[in-house]
Amino acid sequence: MTTGAEQGTQPSLAGFSGDTTVSPPRGYDHRLRQDVAVLDTWLSDYISRPRPQLRRKGAVCPFMPAALQADALRAGFHYEITGKDPDELHDLLEDELTRFMRTPADDPLDSLVVVLPDLTEDGYGALDDAHARLKDTAVRGGVMIGQFHPACDERSVRNDGFRVSRSPLPLLAIRHMASHDILFLHELPHWFDAYRERFGDQFAEGRIREPLMLGLFAAAERRHIRRKES
Repeated sequence: MTTGAEQGTQPSLAGFSGDTTVSPPRGYDHRLRQDVAVLDTWLSDYISRPRPQLRRKGAVCPFMPAALQADALRAGFHYEITGKDPDELHDLLEDELTRFMRTPADDPLDSLVVVLPDLTEDGYGALDDAHARLKDTAVRGGVMIGQFHPACDERSVRNDGFRVSRSPLPLLAIRHMASHDILFLHELPHWFDAYRERFGDQFAEGRIREPLMLGLFAAAERRHIRRKES
């Protein structure tokens, strides 16, 4: 996937499908090979595997093993983005998100990681802020985003002591909404509305049976939907 005239398209690397892009397009070949290897190891050995700290079965990201197996994950590496200019970072991520949402999904597993190898420790907060500012837009469009970096404070749903979104490279992950996302979208009414519009039938028809998901969906309906109707 090419994301702009300033970017160079590289051959697919480390099992990613499609194109791996790099910006700026020149001068980063050696670093790109190293960073792709780091990313691939993290995806394979952490994100796609179970962890006892999750207090549930399955991978850290239930979506990722299938996406990797289907070669549905793409990666864009953006060098020289330090986070010192929060607006620059936000605008870059907003552009990537908008492009992802406008691209027809050939496969619901299609996904993207926007990798920011030069983001500094001082820039991690700018990544957290950009994620928070963009989440409403993403959810409204049926897309989920998640920020990851070495100091990320996001916690596991079932274990508040486990900082689940730590990664060796700062990045924003973008994917299509899935049924398990009730875990993340039950709190706010506009998030739940977007989720219920896409997956409410699966609950009504009994296709979703996981107790935690059922409980969160029912509680969110009582809290958000019935309140609007009363």
